[in-house]
Amino acid sequence: MNKLLLLIVSLLISFVLKAQTDLIISEYVEGWSTNKAIEIFNPTATAINLKDYQLVRYANGEDIPPAADDWKVVLPDAVLEPYKTFVCVIDKRNPEGTGQEAPIWKQLEVRADAFLCANYAISNTLYHNGDDAIALEKTNGKLVDLFARWGEPRPAEAIIGGSALKARCWTDTAPYFNGTGAGITADHTLVRKASVVTGVIVNPTLFNPLEQWDSLSANTFDHLGWHKSNVSPANQTPVFSQESYTFKVWKQATNGAKLGKAIATDTESDKLKFYINSGNFIYNDNKTEDAADDVRLTPFQINKETGELTVADASSFQYSKNDTVYMSISVNDGFSETNWITVIAVLSESQVGKETVKTGQFSIYPNPVLDQVNLVSEKQMKTVSVMNVAGQMLIQKEVTGNKASINLAEITTGVYFIEAQFNDGSKELQRMVKK
Repeated sequence: MNKLLLLIVSLLISFVLKAQTDLIISEYVEGWSTNKAIEIFNPTATAINLKDYQLVRYANGEDIPPAADDWKVVLPDAVLEPYKTFVCVIDKRNPEGTGQEAPIWKQLEVRADAFLCANYAISNTLYHNGDDAIALEKTNGKLVDLFARWGEPRPAEAIIGGSALKARCWTDTAPYFNGTGAGITADHTLVRKASVVTGVIVNPTLFNPLEQWDSLSANTFDHLGWHKSNVSPANQTPVFSQESYTFKVWKQATNGAKLGKAIATDTESDKLKFYINSGNFIYNDNKTEDAADDVRLTPFQINKETGELTVADASSFQYSKNDTVYMSISVNDGFSETNWITVIAVLSESQVGKETVKTGQFSIYPNPVLDQVNLVSEKQMKTVSVMNVAGQMLIQKEVTGNKASINLAEITTGVYFIEAQFNDGSKELQRMVKK
């Protein structure tokens, strides 16, 4: 009996795996303002080129395939590997844009594999709202997958789940289109259930959004770029080397200055992608009375491929009322994503711009220096460190007494800082220039 059961299960699994012959829509983002995205997943064991596919929007109850090209967008010439995703994001990145041209949030922007539909008149596919259907088709018009349904009746207004707002959308309560229940397809992110591995190729009579989709709150972007599926191979989630990271950055740092690197490992050696998910902003509230006081500046960025953090907008530091920025970062391998961990960026004042390098604690000479710098202190020193303008420690030397010399032959020319730590627990930071 057990052997028969195992054989039946094996045959069923084999049938399901063989059934995966084409792409599916794996995530639908309908967020505030222009925050719109569609993720595509390859549930097959074969790499597929996206150039033979298009996304099509059926707007406001349209019941026939749109004839005009502006309702369609052909996907890029890019190969989608087995069990991986491709994220299409609306191309709204102008920080000065308003209304329909308002910029997408940075948390969404960094998740994109392609930016599409920059001009509404050329393609308005990714301008979808809660009452539109989105189809994934071959460029010859063959339906591959469908989110929602096309045709009348157009969904009525419903109270959006998790808010008091109303919008036209499908809901969680039958018949799903008449405004009864909580609105699901407006101001939400929907993720395809792991059990769904084939596309919808027939327009459904009714569309129950929770039948194949898991509902997340508005502007949830951290599921983009990876997808859990029952057909994907067994996989271990990548792991960070530390539970948190703390980096120092000078408030006088320039764009591109390095903070440090987040390090993660993956047992299968999958390609990793790093993201800043939250906390990476500083409010500019020093505007005039007639200007908005809620402008969010993004001080840092992370290299998606390497995990290295750098300064993206150093001008934001002048508006910070705090000395610390707490960010949450994650890493994924295309199959799963780690729990978020914290990066702490400590904003520190430096001595840049001051004429003198002598204080009551210690003196450095000569300054500017060539290959060696000397320190003389009125107090007993414990350690002496050399750091770059991003706060990264380049040299650290233990000291006994009130004099020290440091070899700088391996350091390139530029501005650096020397920090002396004293036996009494105090410390002093001074600027140094190497010629």
